[in-house]
Amino acid sequence: MIRCHSAFRAAVVVAITVSACDRAPRDESDSAEAPGFTAGDSAGVEIVENHAPEHPAGSFWTIDSEPEFVLGGSEDPSTLADDSAQLIWRVVGLARLPDGRVAVLSSENQQLMLFEPSGELSRIIGRAGEGPGEFTRPERLQYLPPDTLVVWDYHMTSIDYFDTAGTLLKERSVDYLRLREHDLWGESFRFPLSDGSFVSSKAAQESEAEPPWSDCSPTRRWMMRGSAATGELIGEAREREDPADEFLRIDTSYAAHSFRCSRIIAAGGDPPSIYISRGDRNEIHQFSADGALLRIIRRTTDPIPVTDKARRAWEDRYRKSYESLGFSLPEGQLEAMRSVQTYPPIDGLLVDAEGYLWVSEYSDSETWHPDQWSIFGPDGRWLGVLAQEAPVFFVCRGFHFVCWIDRDFLLVVARDQFDVERVEAYRIRRGG
Repeated sequence: MIRCHSAFRAAVVVAITVSACDRAPRDESDSAEAPGFTAGDSAGVEIVENHAPEHPAGSFWTIDSEPEFVLGGSEDPSTLADDSAQLIWRVVGLARLPDGRVAVLSSENQQLMLFEPSGELSRIIGRAGEGPGEFTRPERLQYLPPDTLVVWDYHMTSIDYFDTAGTLLKERSVDYLRLREHDLWGESFRFPLSDGSFVSSKAAQESEAEPPWSDCSPTRRWMMRGSAATGELIGEAREREDPADEFLRIDTSYAAHSFRCSRIIAAGGDPPSIYISRGDRNEIHQFSADGALLRIIRRTTDPIPVTDKARRAWEDRYRKSYESLGFSLPEGQLEAMRSVQTYPPIDGLLVDAEGYLWVSEYSDSETWHPDQWSIFGPDGRWLGVLAQEAPVFFVCRGFHFVCWIDRDFLLVVARDQFDVERVEAYRIRRGG
């Protein structure tokens, strides 16, 4: 097992979003209903309405509750690693290769490392610097089958393509003057697509004619600020409104394709698709990379009500969280959450390496935690519901989070009991 050190955190910022809710998915207990889905077409757009998952409870996929292998972490932090080059921290990208090796991109190490499942470090790609194949502060790892790894460096200053032997295949950079034509900056980079394009965002302007998947109204948040110098909290928690993000795909000719304002956005598949949900609607809009609406994926299930037990669970958890930081739970935030009647139907989106859409959502467990995934096929069919047996799965909910899902494994960045960063690999068992 390879140990690592956790990244330094210079500021503390806690943000809690309060949003309206309408429809939410239930679990697969009603899956015996027939028909399970209906499909139609409207103006060239396929509409898939899912009434129940295809696979009932107990006959769908499962994920092992314990990791099959771990990279990093330590059972004994007092001992030294045999090879300090194998220490990893501030992981910003993961990918599992066809031969079973795991690519780990470390921002602080400024290296791309390839590990055997045994934990053995088999190769280091790149190093700190500003020359070809060198990194300033890498931000994103992209895997292009069958054997290409792409590292997006700080603010897109360089984009390096390597083969899995570590050979630099090509390097490109972004023309900032062309970005400015769309009122974008390098720090607005969100995620890349397999065709070489990328998605960025900017502060949105509200429009009188928003498409149904878009909501450019400001987001209400409760914020606590921290000192960058000391890490200490400053002032009391307060509510504020942040402008919504407008998402734009910038293609290789620097043409911009706007997807307006989405509370939740993800991308993946081959050819690449972009998935958008407002979060308060039980539907997902699937677009081609150039912005054409391909499919609307809906569920007709009823919303899940928020119970008094769930409210108490939420209040207890957040009160303890605030108190641990020396704050009281803001009364305004408490009142806002007490007014929520149903859970949001969609908490997060993720597209795995095979193009399946994973929807993070709430069950009726009354924990006020998103604790299950609904899985949709590339055709928009609701295949089944997968419970999150380990809380660490909760992190895989959008482009802000680092994880990887393929046919056999779910990889996540976690921390051990000593708060040391590590990569955990959980076996996926596709029984359905």
